[in-house]
Amino acid sequence: MLDQPVLKPDTNNLLNTMSEAAFAVDTDKKVIFANRAMKRLLFPEIGGLVDLKMIQERLNETILLPNNVAALQWVFSKRESGTHYETLLRDSKGRPVPMWVQVDLLLNENDEVIGALEILRSLAPVSAEVETERGSIGFRSIIGRSKKLLEVLDLVASAATSQATVLLEGESGTGKELIARAIHQMGPRRDKPFIALNCASLPDELLGSELFGHIKGAFTSAIYDRPGRFELADHGTLFLDEIGDMSHGAQAKLLRVLQEHEFERVGGNKTVRVDVRIIAATNKDLSRAVKEGTFREDLYYRIRVFPIRVPPLRERKEDIFPLIKHFMLKFSRETGKQITNISPKALEHLLADNYPGNIRELENRIEHAFVTCPGPTLLIEHLPKPISSLLIEEGQTLPTGKEGALAEQTRELILKTLEGTHWNQSQAAKLLGISRSTLWRRLKNLGVKPPKANLLRSRLALF
Repeated sequence: MLDQPVLKPDTNNLLNTMSEAAFAVDTDKKVIFANRAMKRLLFPEIGGLVDLKMIQERLNETILLPNNVAALQWVFSKRESGTHYETLLRDSKGRPVPMWVQVDLLLNENDEVIGALEILRSLAPVSAEVETERGSIGFRSIIGRSKKLLEVLDLVASAATSQATVLLEGESGTGKELIARAIHQMGPRRDKPFIALNCASLPDELLGSELFGHIKGAFTSAIYDRPGRFELADHGTLFLDEIGDMSHGAQAKLLRVLQEHEFERVGGNKTVRVDVRIIAATNKDLSRAVKEGTFREDLYYRIRVFPIRVPPLRERKEDIFPLIKHFMLKFSRETGKQITNISPKALEHLLADNYPGNIRELENRIEHAFVTCPGPTLLIEHLPKPISSLLIEEGQTLPTGKEGALAEQTRELILKTLEGTHWNQSQAAKLLGISRSTLWRRLKNLGVKPPKANLLRSRLALF
């Protein structure tokens, strides 16, 4: 029987001087060493009076094991150091703390694998500087560490280790696509494509082509064969945003692909098989849509295997300040302006808002301020009035009577913004502080149609 591998005393001393938590395991994934920082991380209340058995038990209780086990198996089988992943480690009070973990091989004098060393770095709180340096991956792409957001990240970490279909529910502008990307980047398909499609931005006759592709001659503008999003996402992840806006016909076609993992291109008869993970998102109450008959019940249960509710910004106001810092740094880099301070009145104004447009609205307001502010301090007069407060909330019908004046004001605001951008809906939505799909729905509710020339140009741009 081989002796239990141990780290040399000088190695122990070196690792104990590290500020980052580190522990080592043997090839059976049993803990053989933990440095002082690791002990303090897991047992802050008792400090150095910790043995390896206690470390092992706490790790088994707190760390998200599927990610750790997968990383260790990869390192041991491929003999490849430097593997890293993101997970959640519960602190002594049971709160989930996002962690970045690097796994490296441990070799003996004969170059034989005897175990692995794991180094942990906390991702809470995250600074915009660190995010820029490391890249927007997993948890690092999500700014803020409020209790409600950490609860979401806990679910994100669990979803990432599975292949279950995820449904992200929440208002427009809450960051659902960012969370979808985090699930993809933390999961086993991270090296495969992540393909996104906004289902609300396309008319029904084009949605089928976007999803499944088409063959040459399938319709007038189909001048060549074109793969759809399902084919492009093969072995990866397909993110279907605003899935609640799909027509019944499109829902039926999507259901078939989810059940059979196959489809035909528009105009074709050759069956195409794919292996795609679906992450869907909606700002609608799909359970109510099922009762009203506007959304298929069988598709609803097919996509809602693992639901995650993304809270609006007004429910996690403690995240507003780190988001302001993040966007100020972002626009400082983009514009070259050295706007590094914000006045107390401007900050108080930003913190007090309810943000019906959520994070997207906050970002647009900071961007507007960077246009008007010469620097170095952002003042309250540089901030725009919250345009989105004039817009009709999701799910509301057009008001009548006295409230009708607000509806007419909303209509005029949208039309003037569209005319100012030559009916570029993406630019108009950005100026209004709402998503393009939200603008599209509101145009539909208001009965506003783009001029034919602009409609034709936008459709041709899809091919």
